[in-house]
Amino acid sequence: MIPDEKKPIPWGLPPLRSEVLKRQQQELEQQEQEKREPLRPTSVDISSDSIAGERLLKGRSPSETTFFSDHYCDAANRRADGYSPISASQLRTESLSGRKRLAIFLAGMGIMAGTMVYIRFHMCDQQAIDPSTFSATTLGTCVDTLATVDSLLHAGFDTNNTVAWDRLAEMTDLYGNRMTASDAYDRSAKWVVRTANEQDGNLTAYTEPVWVNDWRRGSESLRLFVPTRSGGQIKLPMLGLGNSVATPRDGIEATVVPVHSFEELRQLGNKTISGNVVLFNFRFTQYGEAARFRTRGAVEAEKYGAVAVLVRTAAPDSSFDSVHTGSSSRAGIPAASISAADANLIERMYHRAQAKDAAADHVMPRVKLVMNARLRENAKQSANVIIDLAGSAKPEEIVLLSGHFDSWDVGVGAMDDGAGAFVAWEAARLIAQTGRPPRRTIRVVMWNNEETLQRGAKAYFERHRDEIALHRFAIESDIGVFEPWGLTVQADQRTVANLRGYGSDLLKILGAGNITTPEVEGPGEDISILCNHGVPCAGLLSVNPENSAVPGDEKWSEHYFRYHHANSDRIEVIDKHQLRRSAAALAAWSYLIADLP
Repeated sequence: MIPDEKKPIPWGLPPLRSEVLKRQQQELEQQEQEKREPLRPTSVDISSDSIAGERLLKGRSPSETTFFSDHYCDAANRRADGYSPISASQLRTESLSGRKRLAIFLAGMGIMAGTMVYIRFHMCDQQAIDPSTFSATTLGTCVDTLATVDSLLHAGFDTNNTVAWDRLAEMTDLYGNRMTASDAYDRSAKWVVRTANEQDGNLTAYTEPVWVNDWRRGSESLRLFVPTRSGGQIKLPMLGLGNSVATPRDGIEATVVPVHSFEELRQLGNKTISGNVVLFNFRFTQYGEAARFRTRGAVEAEKYGAVAVLVRTAAPDSSFDSVHTGSSSRAGIPAASISAADANLIERMYHRAQAKDAAADHVMPRVKLVMNARLRENAKQSANVIIDLAGSAKPEEIVLLSGHFDSWDVGVGAMDDGAGAFVAWEAARLIAQTGRPPRRTIRVVMWNNEETLQRGAKAYFERHRDEIALHRFAIESDIGVFEPWGLTVQADQRTVANLRGYGSDLLKILGAGNITTPEVEGPGEDISILCNHGVPCAGLLSVNPENSAVPGDEKWSEHYFRYHHANSDRIEVIDKHQLRRSAAALAAWSYLIADLP
């Protein structure tokens, strides 16, 4: 089990001086007893004995074997795997002479001293990791595990490694965005499977089927009538919202009524809303608050007779001229997104026209919206992409790393969520390169259909329903991959505390050792079905590269949402070195979890 402050530290680290003196006294007393009652010598196995390990075995209960509660190395399994054992054998001290016991004791002390030298001067960078400050969690972790984690962390500083970025750039350059049910999605998935199987030793890539809907936006346009402008109208940039219905073939032409909340919509009611287009114009504070108008706007406005809905784009106000798409609940009226600047323009026109002293030029805002979207339900069998690194001792048990593979049909989906999927792939590749796979299988899942109905996550759950109990941990990256910061963890308090210990001791060298909880940021949309069925979960979090804001800060997510679901989501948003450091951090976190005894 993971030791707390009341439990002894494991073999491989020096015992307290008081413990050594006590043991020496016991040795002297035993020698005196043997002089009086000599014992017949027998053979002894001392290949993995330790003072601390002997105490550990005596004080350990049979029930203390649950996942993430037992960090001590299992000697039998380690020998089978070819790893260095770090546990106690059954030492029959009653059958040894005093001289032999003293020799064994001194040899054990020498081994422990050598281990400390190894940790201090070979495994760890003294300027970054100080073993003298390790928590009980880290002290209770196998030295072999710590050595591998150290190599993974230092891979984050290898500036020659740009594999993850290069692969992401190549795939998006070749195939573009990966809208669910599109041919580009399928071609991109095949490219990942082929690349992983051909280039990444020890990784096995394949796909699993997912039935998905096929929504296509088709041609679309939005014009705002302004008599004082040249031609009497302005063509406004817009993006139809995912799952929206189409307009009639000739479009919809109507006056626009701006509102700022669902409550204001209800107060205006049918008298004002019926027959008009509703514009939801709001100040962006948090994405979740803004996205509810995109998601529910058409459904709510339809109740009061609206003929269409325009939604101010769900992006920071400073991105005043960009337009972002996203999913919406399908209603009987069409829904589209417009920029913050154009939403403000329409609202200013509305208030000027409503004023008592309105000039003749101050006309009510009127638009013509044309959308040729179509939806075919359950139209195609697509796929999740899966990449496995088989575990060495418990391959049936899984630590899952993930990001979603689908994107919207704008930009190329490099940030949302190509980087999240590829950081998981690169983490698995880095672990495979160590030559020491963890005890449990590392599984990368690139989810299909996260952007609308999470069909990929649901299909995976149904396909592996009988194996969910073998999923020991799940991690998702879907909030941008920039400079690594840490994890948001949904798990029991002990697991959270143990991860905090690892973070402060080890992951800090990449700045990635911070731990927060779902109250600040949830682990992820796709793994939520696993979390809700008892699998410990985490989300990979980054630092905002614009202002160095961290999770919990008001401005933390603004950089991500500046490019989210927009034409600007291109490979240039991703920094190749930040992507590598994040992959190294994810590799270290997942290895620590997957290599537990």
